[in-house]
Amino acid sequence: MANNIEKITSIEEQIEKLKEKRKNLEKQMQQNIGAEVLKEWNVESEQEAIEWIQKMAVQVNGSEEQPEAWDVHESEIR
Repeated sequence: MANNIEKITSIEEQIEKLKEKRKNLEKQMQQNIGAEVLKEWNVESEQEAIEWIQKMAVQVNGSEEQPEAWDVHESEIR
């Protein structure tokens, strides 16, 4: 019986380690993507990057709600 409890404990510890590893990999992926966006877009501030991403999210997500500063040409395409 004690052997089974040890096995269960070991499996639970492995699960926790894998969850932590996944969390770290996701964090690293987000950092890598953010760094690439800043580099490729030649963005100088975090706020500017956020504004660009929010504008693009409308196109990517297909939302009809568009920011006020949206280019008129873009709304004609839809």
